[in-house]
Amino acid sequence: MSSLKIFGFLFFILPLCFGFAYLSLTLSSNFLDSGSPESPVSSIIATMDLNAGFTDMVKHHREQQDELLRLKKMTNYLLPAADTLPNFALESLGASVLFQLSSKTYTTQEAGLTFFGIRIWRPPVTPRIVIQGHSPLVPGCCWAFAGGRGHLVIALSYPVTISHVTLGHISKNLSPTGSISSAPKEFSVYGMETLNDEGSHLGTFLYDQDGDSVQTFKLPDHKKGVFNYVKLQVESNWGHPDYSCLYSFRVHGKLAD
Repeated sequence: MSSLKIFGFLFFILPLCFGFAYLSLTLSSNFLDSGSPESPVSSIIATMDLNAGFTDMVKHHREQQDELLRLKKMTNYLLPAADTLPNFALESLGASVLFQLSSKTYTTQEAGLTFFGIRIWRPPVTPRIVIQGHSPLVPGCCWAFAGGRGHLVIALSYPVTISHVTLGHISKNLSPTGSISSAPKEFSVYGMETLNDEGSHLGTFLYDQDGDSVQTFKLPDHKKGVFNYVKLQVESNWGHPDYSCLYSFRVHGKLAD
């Protein structure tokens, strides 16, 4: 083979070899930078992991909802029954005391305060306090009427079918004397459609002086009717000779259709 032919052959082969070498290095570099290509199996596994994570998240959310519901039920269980029912004898919702149809407020000559030895007259608490929804009940924040018998007439916030009533008084533990002899003992409840009604007797109940301070009473099932007014009639107290005290009274039920 002549020198000219050898030179021509090398001139043709060398660029081709360099080209293959460059292409090989470029492909190797891209492969290392991008990593191994994702296979269909890897894509399926990634999708399964995503679905499993979403399922776990939904399950956790449901568990949280169930726990919140359980805590809410527990809280309602710990609350007095009256705090879980609507109160239609609440002044802030529009109920009011009919003073002219209720017993007179008990007054005493004893002064509550003195100023340099001079007695200062303290105005008595009005029966409005009975329907103002104060909680907790505070000793002395009550309406008093003379003797063991008295009554209070309330215009309800809405016409309602009455299902329960609640009577509240401070407990013996809270009383400074350890006694609540002025608390109502036996009391009756009457419902009235108008102020001219004699009233429908809805039930007679006993307030337990050794029970909870706030006690709820269910009316007999056969006592039906829609009422705009309620009369609370205290028949007796727990022994106080001069007066009886009412701290709180509530009326529960449903709005008239």
